[in-house]
Amino acid sequence: MPPGWTVIAYNAVSKMRRLAWSTIVVVAVGVSMAQHGQVFAQATIKKCQDASGKWHYGDIAAEECARSRITEMDQRGLKVREHDVPPTREEVEARDAAEARRQAAERLAEERRQFENRLLATYDSEQSIIQARDQRVAAIDKAIKENEEYMAKLDQELRVLEKRAKRKPRDERVQRQIDLLNTRIAEYERSIEDRLRDRDQVIARYDKDLAQYRDIRQRRGTVKQ
Repeated sequence: MPPGWTVIAYNAVSKMRRLAWSTIVVVAVGVSMAQHGQVFAQATIKKCQDASGKWHYGDIAAEECARSRITEMDQRGLKVREHDVPPTREEVEARDAAEARRQAAERLAEERRQFENRLLATYDSEQSIIQARDQRVAAIDKAIKENEEYMAKLDQELRVLEKRAKRKPRDERVQRQIDLLNTRIAEYERSIEDRLRDRDQVIARYDKDLAQYRDIRQRRGTVKQ
């Protein structure tokens, strides 16, 4: 190889080595700056103003301004996000109570709607409610009458036995029969009283259904007699 060619080759190799080292340094600096920028972007500072008007910065801001709005900023002073003032315990309790009332009102409204739909599905007119009420009352009246008639027979038997007991006061058999009749008569009396209460409750329930049926029909714009 001629001498001139050796110098040219040496210079080319040196240039390539410098270029390689320069590329490595640039890449390393770029990676370092990228990593530094990532940390820089992630870091935030809290800032808030307490009740006295004093400003607080850094992590202590969250403690000093527990009752104030807190602003988070990055290292450049740009706002990242804001945290609203946390509610007081009284505000939380009031909010929970209001929510409970709202849910209760919704449940009542839903229960009312379902009841009205069932009532309309059960009766197609006011007259059908009246007829159903009268049938139930008539059945109760019939049972009461039957109990009264049977109790009257027991009362007649009791009077006969009581007369016999006066003639034979020491007759234990007659006294046992009297005690048994008194027990049965008392049972029928209680049964009649229960049926009378049932009668009143049936009338009250059907009258209430009738009034509600009329109200529903009027509100919905349809009234059937």
